[in-house]
Amino acid sequence: MKRYNEIKSSLSFYTYKEHSLSLKMAADDLLEKAILLNKVRVDDSQRIHVLGLFRGCMLLYGVSLELILKARGLYEERDNILSGNIKSYRDFMRKWQPRKGDGHGYFDIIEFYKLSISKSENELLSNYQDYTRWAGRFPFPNDFNKTEMMEREGRYSGKVNAKHKVEIQLFIDNQIEQMKL
Repeated sequence: MKRYNEIKSSLSFYTYKEHSLSLKMAADDLLEKAILLNKVRVDDSQRIHVLGLFRGCMLLYGVSLELILKARGLYEERDNILSGNIKSYRDFMRKWQPRKGDGHGYFDIIEFYKLSISKSENELLSNYQDYTRWAGRFPFPNDFNKTEMMEREGRYSGKVNAKHKVEIQLFIDNQIEQMKL
């Protein structure tokens, strides 16, 4: 058996799996607090607080999903990492990242490694993709046309609710199951 435990931590799928799980757990806690505070809020400062909790939760869920997909990519590349064909995270990114990509594309990883996802998983990932790319950090995207559309039609960039705790955990668990040695 190959010695995958000898892969340095910066390229280890174990590291990315653990990071994904830790952010997912933090997002779960934020979601519970946001739901609770949303039920009792009375003024505008509390509304802004709830909004920040929901947005922070979406950012953490989004990054958690990105990290578990990167863990899958690193898992698929484990032999190339062990052989020295991939020496750095940048080498790993160059394999699957499109030329003009930002490195946060869930579907870039899924397509490159031909990962199988269900329709409901696709919908889940689509809901959080913008939060990984821009919505978790900025109020508007860096795309003029999307910004113009959002200014006309409203700033919708996904939603979060209690069922996502379960759906995201199931997605992560499924990816972990695929990485069994």
